[in-house]
Amino acid sequence: MEERVEEMLGTKEWRRIQDAGERLWNRWTVRCQAPDCKQGGGARLSLLAKYSGVHYNNRWYPHVDCLKSALTGRLSQALQSYATGRERVHRLPFGLLMVNRGAISAEQLKEALRLQREGGYGKLSYWLEQIVPVDEAEVTAALGQQWGCPVFRPKGALSFVANQGDVPIPILAAANAVPVHSTLAGKQMHIAFSERIDHTLLYAVEDMLGCRTIACVSSATLVREALENLRRHDAGAEICFDTVRDAGEMAATICSYAIQMQVRRIKTVRAGAYIWVGFFQKHARRDLLFRLPGAGADGAGRERIKGNSSSADS
Repeated sequence: MEERVEEMLGTKEWRRIQDAGERLWNRWTVRCQAPDCKQGGGARLSLLAKYSGVHYNNRWYPHVDCLKSALTGRLSQALQSYATGRERVHRLPFGLLMVNRGAISAEQLKEALRLQREGGYGKLSYWLEQIVPVDEAEVTAALGQQWGCPVFRPKGALSFVANQGDVPIPILAAANAVPVHSTLAGKQMHIAFSERIDHTLLYAVEDMLGCRTIACVSSATLVREALENLRRHDAGAEICFDTVRDAGEMAATICSYAIQMQVRRIKTVRAGAYIWVGFFQKHARRDLLFRLPGAGADGAGRERIKGNSSSADS
């Protein structure tokens, strides 16, 4: 039959029609994105795919085995990235910024660095406070200058905390951060940090919520009070695992919850010391958190002190 149609239309015209049909088919169908798909990666109409299988990070997986394989690969990369992650090197060390601002003397900085090296833990600002009264506003200003971010100063206690119902509290607490402003349309969110700027948190919020994030800094006291206020009003709906360490075990857990909740869309992203999993239902989202190996009980990573550096307030 095809030979007779090709003969009637001509080879060139017939190929053009075939190419157009293939493009149309590809446009209205999806295929399993698992390279080791057990079912041969057969195509399915996009409309039907909405009601079968799972879309994970915008890719479709019709079978749980394929989803588990994709999850394991992605989570393995996230674990490796966290294990081998390097601290950001600043152009201007925090200690020198404090000296240049006249907040401390060079001798006081040297003494604080000596105490930090001997103690083997703690932020530089903590050790500075052991030898000289340090203005918290100066610390915040130096931190903003170090990271190239504006300083957020609330006009009142209630104006400091934005509605953060979209970001799990453990992730914010681990990064010592809190949302301070968001647009009515939810397309932009300002997040204030009291220590280092955690870019993985910023990227995670953008990916999970589909909004733009803007980093700023605020004092440790204000961020701490804001987090305490959020905890008091938080329903704690997220599910958090503190002991799951293997990518395969994480993937199996996620698949189990996906089947139980009958979700059709899942996202995973690393946010600081956590793997953040979002299960998207019709009008809601449920969160699953995995605390990564090496993170403290509150999710914060173990601090690393460099004996010959005054780079970061860490």
